[in-house]
Amino acid sequence: MANVDSSGALVMRGGGVVPLANTALTEATEDEIQTDANFVGAAQPAGTFATQSLPNPTIVSAGIDAENDVTYAYIRSAGLIKAALPVSGLSSGMGMPAMLPYPKRLVYGDSVIVMANATADREVGLSVACSNGEYHCFSVTPAGAGEHELVSVLTGQSIGETLQGRVVTHAFAMGGNNAANFSSPVYFLNGSGTPIGTVIPNDPAVDSGFFTSCVAAIQLNTRCVFRTDA
Repeated sequence: MANVDSSGALVMRGGGVVPLANTALTEATEDEIQTDANFVGAAQPAGTFATQSLPNPTIVSAGIDAENDVTYAYIRSAGLIKAALPVSGLSSGMGMPAMLPYPKRLVYGDSVIVMANATADREVGLSVACSNGEYHCFSVTPAGAGEHELVSVLTGQSIGETLQGRVVTHAFAMGGNNAANFSSPVYFLNGSGTPIGTVIPNDPAVDSGFFTSCVAAIQLNTRCVFRTDA
């Protein structure tokens, strides 16, 4: 575990920007990235700055990076995920900041939470957006060969238990240090174990992660899984 550089920006409707930076972001655990004091005078939660300083604090695009690997990032609002955010390791950044499928208005106290990992870490992250505007993040760390289920970063529950009745419309996955180990993409499986949607994980060493079309109707017994051969 180490402290790493992380930065990014939230772009608001109408062109306002929330600049973000944390030069001591903790790897292997969720950590907050606040406003960049070099540009706005003080480090504070993104929502606090946006609501006090910008005329329309509604996020339309974003990009968060970290020194080695970012598994996921999100806006935390009252303990829940308001929006999952596009991410990138510092070796990439292509396409950032990237559009959010469903813009979200910030409120006072909303914070940007980042999960950064070391280059060798194998944690895989899945970020999804639903037709009702809801977002969520899921993750799992493979420990060997076999099938691995992605579960909510908040509750540890499956995607079916978390988003029952919703329709996922967009998604992306960050693959951790598994480029040589994946033997399948991420699949959304129905109760019979049949794929109903899929996402190919991005390699954080060379790729950004941003939302692309992925449609899957989520039922209680829906699971998100992938397989590795090591």
